[in-house]
Amino acid sequence: MDKRFIGIDIDRGWVRLAIAGYDSDGPQLLATDKRPWSDQEELRQALRELSGNTRIYGDRLAAALPAAAGFSRWLHYPFEDPKKIEGAMRFAMASQLPVAEQDCMIVTHARQAEEEGCRVAASAVPESAVAAFLEPFEAEGIPLQLLDLAPFAMPQALADRCETAIVVLLREEETVIALLQQGHTADYRLFSQVPSGLERPTWLLQQSHMLQAQHRLSGLPLYLLGSQADQALLEALRQQDQQAEIPEWTLEGQSVSAEFLPAVTLAWRALRSDSEDGGNFRRGAFALKGEWAALKKKLVVAGAILALTLAIASGSAWLGYAHKAQQAEALQQQLTSLFRGTLPATQTIVDIPLQMRQAIGQLRSKGRLLGVGSSGSALAVLQEISDRMPKDIRVDIDHLNYAADGLRLEGSTGSYDDINRIARSLEQSPLLGEAQISDAKTSIDNQRINFRLNLTFSGGVNP
Repeated sequence: MDKRFIGIDIDRGWVRLAIAGYDSDGPQLLATDKRPWSDQEELRQALRELSGNTRIYGDRLAAALPAAAGFSRWLHYPFEDPKKIEGAMRFAMASQLPVAEQDCMIVTHARQAEEEGCRVAASAVPESAVAAFLEPFEAEGIPLQLLDLAPFAMPQALADRCETAIVVLLREEETVIALLQQGHTADYRLFSQVPSGLERPTWLLQQSHMLQAQHRLSGLPLYLLGSQADQALLEALRQQDQQAEIPEWTLEGQSVSAEFLPAVTLAWRALRSDSEDGGNFRRGAFALKGEWAALKKKLVVAGAILALTLAIASGSAWLGYAHKAQQAEALQQQLTSLFRGTLPATQTIVDIPLQMRQAIGQLRSKGRLLGVGSSGSALAVLQEISDRMPKDIRVDIDHLNYAADGLRLEGSTGSYDDINRIARSLEQSPLLGEAQISDAKTSIDNQRINFRLNLTFSGGVNP
């Protein structure tokens, strides 16, 4: 039961509130409450306390101007077109109002089809009265969506109980006796003062009979609402053979007091406002800034914050990129300067890191051949071979081939046994691995033994 429907009844000295909502069984009364007030400040405080955390996008609030605030008229038109009725309404009301119609708000409460045309109930309320009533709501930011006139707002909630009846609204501020027909107020009488005590029941019956007689009706039941309706008055009316009752609404199994019934009927008015006709003075200059307007304002603020955030993020990213670009440019200049100083003979610069690696590789290859900084250079290997040769034999080396995968030695010595000794001696070197005799034969003059010896490097040596 997320959406609530709230009726607010402002009477002399008291603000009363009723909250209704839907559940699986239909509309239900959820709560009632009241606060006293004596001036505008206390009225605003009472409204603030009663409405609580009213949500703009969920709750729907309704209130009613007192009947004395407006002038109601029933007009007859020979047509039923709503647009034509609206167009003719202001001119028709202007001829019947005791005040200037341009200073009033005019609304239509109900249209009833007749044999020849349409009967329309309309009210005119001075704009100053509407503004004064709305002031505490506006001051407290309470979103009052529906503002009707009391004689028309409250009887509609009683239509399900009786199609035709007399509704007596007994409030501190005023007394209204209204004729309810087909769910709408067909006529009413307004009184600022009424008799008290034992005279009140008789007087109410007289006024009720006069109102019924005017419409050729009689014997209608009386519904009593408001703070001045009580069991004593109800029993006094029944003793005079008048069918009378206080409409029953229950809250948590208990009957709701008559003083809250005007607020309850307003809650039902808010609950049914989307499906029923009725007047609403929340229009024109007094139109409520709707949900879209409130949402639009929040969206504008959110959009501004988002735009500012994006601007800050974009600016920060650009500054970061510019700073890094400057650093990259400075490093590139330093790298170019180092390249020029290291390799002055190179004129074309394409990829400095790659060109530097290639130049370093070339220098390392030359260094290995010259024996610079590496025990596996060609000179170091040659020195190792010289040191490992047996000292007691004669060996002539005619050819030495130094390659990445090893060495090939070609030469001559005195005997086949000397060749074997040379091979075993070289295999003892930490720079060399296996020694393989690939060729050995006697020279043409039979004085020497020619041989070919293949040597591999050990695992830790790089040529």
